[in-house]
Amino acid sequence: MQYADPTFLVLSLAGIVYLVMFVVILRTRSLREHAVRLLQIFLLASIAWIVSQALLRLTLLGLLAGFDTYALERIGVYLLLMLAVLFYKLTCLFERREGSGLYGWIVGAVFLAVGVVVYENLLGLPDFLMPVGQSVIVRWLVGFAILVVGWGLYMGGTVVMTANTYRRVTSPLHKNRNKYWSLAVVLAVIGQGLLLARAYLPGTLLQLLAVISAAFVLLTFNLPDLRLAARKSGVYLVMTVITVLLYTGGFYVAQALFKPMSTSSPLLVGLVLAIGLAALLNPLLGLVQRFIHRLIVGFQYDASRTLSEYSMSISNILEMELLATVVVGLISEAMEITHGALITTSYQEGENPWEENSGTYLFRSISGVGQVMPESRLAARNPVAYYLRRERQPLTQYDIDLLPRFRSMESDERAWVSSLKMDVYVPIYAKDEWIGILALGPKISGDRYFDEDLMLLKTLADQTAVALENARLYQNLKDRNADNERLNLELKTANQELARLDQAKSDFINIASHELRTPLTQVIGYNDILGEMLKGESLQPAMGAQMIGSVRKAARRLEEIVDTMFDVSKLDTHTLDLMQAPVSLASILSVSVDHWKQGMDERNQTHSVRGLANLPTILADGKRLGQVFSNLIQNAIKSTPDGGQVRVVGRTLEDENSHKQFIEITVADTGIGIAAEDLERIFDKFYRVGNVLLHSTGNTKFKGAGPGLGLTIARGIVDAHGGRMWAESSGHDEETCPGAKFHVLLPVRRIEDIVSALSIGSVSTENAVLK
Repeated sequence: MQYADPTFLVLSLAGIVYLVMFVVILRTRSLREHAVRLLQIFLLASIAWIVSQALLRLTLLGLLAGFDTYALERIGVYLLLMLAVLFYKLTCLFERREGSGLYGWIVGAVFLAVGVVVYENLLGLPDFLMPVGQSVIVRWLVGFAILVVGWGLYMGGTVVMTANTYRRVTSPLHKNRNKYWSLAVVLAVIGQGLLLARAYLPGTLLQLLAVISAAFVLLTFNLPDLRLAARKSGVYLVMTVITVLLYTGGFYVAQALFKPMSTSSPLLVGLVLAIGLAALLNPLLGLVQRFIHRLIVGFQYDASRTLSEYSMSISNILEMELLATVVVGLISEAMEITHGALITTSYQEGENPWEENSGTYLFRSISGVGQVMPESRLAARNPVAYYLRRERQPLTQYDIDLLPRFRSMESDERAWVSSLKMDVYVPIYAKDEWIGILALGPKISGDRYFDEDLMLLKTLADQTAVALENARLYQNLKDRNADNERLNLELKTANQELARLDQAKSDFINIASHELRTPLTQVIGYNDILGEMLKGESLQPAMGAQMIGSVRKAARRLEEIVDTMFDVSKLDTHTLDLMQAPVSLASILSVSVDHWKQGMDERNQTHSVRGLANLPTILADGKRLGQVFSNLIQNAIKSTPDGGQVRVVGRTLEDENSHKQFIEITVADTGIGIAAEDLERIFDKFYRVGNVLLHSTGNTKFKGAGPGLGLTIARGIVDAHGGRMWAESSGHDEETCPGAKFHVLLPVRRIEDIVSALSIGSVSTENAVLK
């Protein structure tokens, strides 16, 4: 009967199934809307192919007339290419790949267009026949070949993509999901291949199974675990075979034993046989079942024992790192996981504290097995943070990847979570506060985290909460103690510095009063003498001139002291102006050395000056630099015992990176040296090395000291020129006299800077700084 044609019946059944699936999917909210919309288009294309082939079949059966069978066949081939392209794009969405984007559609459209043009002869090419038993039109073969190549390209790409993804993914849940899709891919490739070969009956059935499989995978989140199902099936089959063999053997043995007692009651024989089998075989079967289960399924932990050991192990731990190591180590050993981490969470308020979810959560990994997570932040409104904070349930990476509620995650946040390579995140709560996360990687066995695993992890997290909270409090106490110790140390240092400054202030007052009183006493004394001589009319011109000179000397000393204090105040207020002009350091140093030559002669000290002749001209304030070098030479004389030596050396340096030139002037002595802790302090205001009671107003006396401002002013002047000044010494020793060396580094300005300065006349301190 023609209506009972198997191919037509299969086509009709497939069409009905496709139509029902399309209607059901229209009312279904999917995990991925894009994939479902594309699946709907795929179903429409499948229905169109079913209609075309049903019409073709009815026409061939003679039940319909007026349809071009060749046209229907060509339409079927076109639709198969479209189905291949759609299935490839479905695979791209399923595997979360871009799938070449628009390029994938364009290539498919090109293959379809070229195939249609050639197959339908839209260009009006002549038909060439190939006599191979029967007449075959060449352009039909070419068009069909183009369409088949396009179909093969897309289906081959689907197979390769699915295989690569299966090898790449490590998550058991994703791997299980990919197995289902691999089955759909295999069915689709074989089914569509048979349809191209015109094997409509098996091809339609396989294509129908492929579509059902693909729809099931796309619309189902929790897919049955194929690996677990295979294990259970294996255990069941093996146990069934073993049970049959044991019972068969038992009956055979019983038959052999009771055969001589043929007159015995059958009821008695059955009772004895039942007792024997129950007493011997049932325990044996139990042992065999446990052995087979362990052999096939693998080792399984004892949840109650794990909980007991876990609770006892972490109860008295207060160190955060030790707690993390023990926690992750115990879970890793019990569940055989590859890596894990214990993470602490802390909430930080946002800019608008009154706005809900405006803050951020800070995640810090304490320690772990095989991995330490980088510190990171997630906004409180982030779906992952929101879920762990509100739901308080374990969250898997599989959930994050597929569930619609996590689709709003930012790309960088999603990339950070994926980079952790964890399979499950279990929140830890203490006193209704989210304080941490147990982040665990995949199992070594490759199994997923089953529901009983997640329940155990949640219980372990609850037990961890108290220990983690105690460890956090202990760590906070340790940090606070460390902060207190640091603050106490800083306070002690500050007190020492304040005491030193207070002593320096007292020393300065003592020294300044002595420095000021000495010349002031001289001025007053000589004025009194002059007054008495004028009253007695005994003033001699020579004596008067001598007294006037002494008064003038004392007044100039007063002026020097006041000018020094005034210079320090300028440095403090950054108002020290430099009158810059092209100057020769050789001339400045020569004047400075000559100024103190008499003092060195009085102390029987020798001096040497080297390397000054070839120094380039620089743009600087000559008077101020003279003040610097004069102070350094004077200090060298004072710190050097009688008979010592003072050396002045100059040289030109060049910075290899910036190619800028500098002049270095070194003033060295063979004096008592400077202690290491004083190398920087000597540049502080009012600081003096040694006992202030040994103060002397002499300009060149051994260990004589002034108000303690000379080096402060000298460094300030050098800094204003854009240079640097520092001191070197191997220590302070009045017996061995290790000596000291002061370095002054000044930049050599370009010739255009000098010309510009000459045209301006003077520049301020700001312009003098080396840029």
